[in-house]
Amino acid sequence: MKTISLSFLLPAAFLLLSHSLTGQNQPLEKPDKGEWKLVWQDEFSGTQLDKTKWNVLTRETSKHDELQYYVPDEVYLENGLLRIRSRVRDFGNKKFTSGRLDTKDKMVMTYGRIEIKGKLPVGQGLWPAYWLYPQDRDWQMEYVMSEAVANGRESSIPELRPWYSEIDIMEFLGHEKNIIYATFHYYSFKGVKRVSSGTHTGDVSYGDDFHIYALEWEIDEMRWFLDGKLIHSCREGVPHNGHFLILNTAIGGSWPGNPDSTTVFPQFHDIDYVRIYTR
Repeated sequence: MKTISLSFLLPAAFLLLSHSLTGQNQPLEKPDKGEWKLVWQDEFSGTQLDKTKWNVLTRETSKHDELQYYVPDEVYLENGLLRIRSRVRDFGNKKFTSGRLDTKDKMVMTYGRIEIKGKLPVGQGLWPAYWLYPQDRDWQMEYVMSEAVANGRESSIPELRPWYSEIDIMEFLGHEKNIIYATFHYYSFKGVKRVSSGTHTGDVSYGDDFHIYALEWEIDEMRWFLDGKLIHSCREGVPHNGHFLILNTAIGGSWPGNPDSTTVFPQFHDIDYVRIYTR
């Protein structure tokens, strides 16, 4: 399967097209800042989702006690938009269905700028998100390292420590119609879990119209933007390995709480485009 990996490999930005994952490629030095160049995009202008770019998930549950069953028929194109539909529907052991898609094994980025233009679903219990997750997570090594740290044997574990990271470009709780969260989950070198998060309170409902959610990921800093305005930045724990993109709408769970009598279904999470740039 062809994978597109977006990395800075030399002082200038290069786009690497390969037939294998290259998330381990490391920059030789910090690249010169320059203009952003578009290198990957989906404008969702056709009638069918491009399966060379996207995987559509089928999954029953998650670790956050969510209530949805992710099924492929809740992800589709309509009127030039990607639509993620959420609705009340008996499916398997769940009472709600929703959609989740990702670029795992198909588009993996290391550094760059990503823009997503979206209109968010609203209502108690709805939890749409755009996020980046490591392409090659070493679960076994993470367990070995965490056990070593817990038992005071930190010096016995490798210098290279593949603690996982999660970059949340945008998270939104449907009952907080004017609030956007920008969050980075990571671990310190010693294995201590940390979070860097920014909360932006606007003067509009982000379910009423489209807005542009962007992340600029440099070698030494990450910056989050909403409609061109900087809303958060972080310089600690910046990852240097390949991540893939996830788009989804969760329903219920430990953070947003569950839908109630005020929640209207179906809800639609509309995405106009996804664009990725390098310097």
